[in-house]
Order: sequence, then structure tokens, then C-alpha cells
Amino acid sequence: MGLTGIQSTSLVFGKMKNKLVRIFRTSEVLKNLEKCIVEKLPFSLIRFGDGGIKLLHALFHNDQEQLASISFKEGIPLEMMIDVVELWGKYARQADYIDTPEVYFLDNFWIRYRKGTKKATKKTVERMGMWRELYHSAEFDNDSYCNPEINYIACVNSKKRRNLLSIIEGRKICLITACVNARLKLYKYSVDVVPIVGQYSKHYEISYEKVVGYIEQNYDKYDLWLVAAGELGRIYSGMIKEKGGRAFDIGFVVDFWHNGFVPHRLEMFMRRNPKNFLELVFTPLGERFDKYL
Repeated sequence: MGLTGIQSTSLVFGKMKNKLVRIFRTSEVLKNLEKCIVEKLPFSLIRFGDGGIKLLHALFHNDQEQLASISFKEGIPLEMMIDVVELWGKYARQADYIDTPEVYFLDNFWIRYRKGTKKATKKTVERMGMWRELYHSAEFDNDSYCNPEINYIACVNSKKRRNLLSIIEGRKICLITACVNARLKLYKYSVDVVPIVGQYSKHYEISYEKVVGYIEQNYDKYDLWLVAAGELGRIYSGMIKEKGGRAFDIGFVVDFWHNGFVPHRLEMFMRRNPKNFLELVFTPLGERFDKYL
């Protein structure tokens, strides 16, 4: 089986090349998501993150070493990388929201860190700064942007907005993930799991057809699909919306739910909520940015 793909009020953060860059607040995104759930409308939020940026840069700049590394890690055959990016473009154009790393270059959000106060490498920052060029080359013709960290921000306990956990309560959820034990921590919720292999485990060869088949047969069975499936997960999210379902890319949030691990890059800004182990709360430093998120 080949890789086939069977205005609300927004906050303007800044400009790039004389074009406004609009990043929707988390509250706006979640409000729209819940509306789509209630009205059974299709929806997708697809996050490309720095991993997507690296893949696009490697492909368009013929960095074969980087492509080989990504291929091995994500379990995608090298010869299928162009097909993957073509489907990314198709589903990015159809998505309700895609992320933009532009937030890391603005005063309304923290910069990109690696761990603690260690900033991202110069190479990473340079590639993130090329995001518009790379998105254009991949034909991501969609200017409904969200924060790349929206998966974590959506789980923050905040007086300013309902979070993702409150939205999925009492609803039928499907989780696509390699972290199948996360379901045990979500025992209060109605969750089915579609298991996939983890990184470095030939995702495309072992899991892709099974996931696509399950989506095709069950897209309308769930109120919401939560997708934590790496580079191919972006395709799954697009397929779900194309069929009429609703998909939200939660990425490594599923690991946080499972083991409470907060990524090092976020440790200064958010931590596990001691009153609810599935939620996060802002640290005093992170709280400074909450009004923009």
C-alpha cells in the first residue's frame, strides 16, 4: 500500500516579509474544536514542529545525511520522503490550524530552549527562521497558525480557558500512539487505542496500513482522535478530517500523561499539576506569557 491520501478573532503577533503572521490563541482553537465536536464537523490541527522543519530543510536542500537519520528514526523509507511531504502539503492546506515557529522570535512567547537556560543550537534556530520559505516550498498554503507548543498549553489548568482534558470528558476518544500504557492513566475517560510501533521501529512498514485501515472504517465512531504518531501522524490527522472526523495532534503529551515527564525545554515555564497528574500548570515565569496564549 502506498502513501495515498484516500474567522474567528485572532491575535496578531508580528510581521514577516511584510505579511501578517496570525497565531490563534489556545482558547480560540479549543473553542472551535469543541464546536466541531458538538456539531459533528470535520476538524484537524496538525503540528509540524522542529522535526517537520528539519525534514523539509533536508529534503529541499538535499541533505542526504539528515534525511537518512530521519528515515531511520521515524521508520519511513527514504524513497517515500517526497510522498510524505506531498501529503503533508495536501493536509496542511485542509487543516483548521497548523503550527508556526514564528512564536519563538517574538516577545509574546519564550525563545526555543533545549534544557533549562540552554538555548536551541544556532543550526536549529536558523532552520526555524526559514519556516516560511520551507512551508512555501511544501505548499502549506494555510495561514491559520497555532503555537507549536499548543499540545502542552492545551493541557494547562487555567482560569482563562477550558482545557483539552475538560473537552474530552464524557466523549468517545481514539488515541493513536506507541505509548499504549497511557490509556491506564486515562481511566476516567472513554478511550480506545490504535497502537503503532515507536521510533526506530519501521513505522511505515509495520503500522501504517493498519492505522489507515482503522481510520477508514471508524472515522465517524469517535468524537475526537488524539494523534501521537510522529511524522506519519500528520498524515493520519489529515485523513481523519478528510473523512469527516476530528483530529488533534498531541505529540509527546501522551508521554507526559503516562510518566509525568515535562520536556526539558518547558521546565522553566510549566510543571505537572499536583492536583491533577494529567494537567499542567504554569510556573511564575510561564504565567507571564499566559495572557498571550
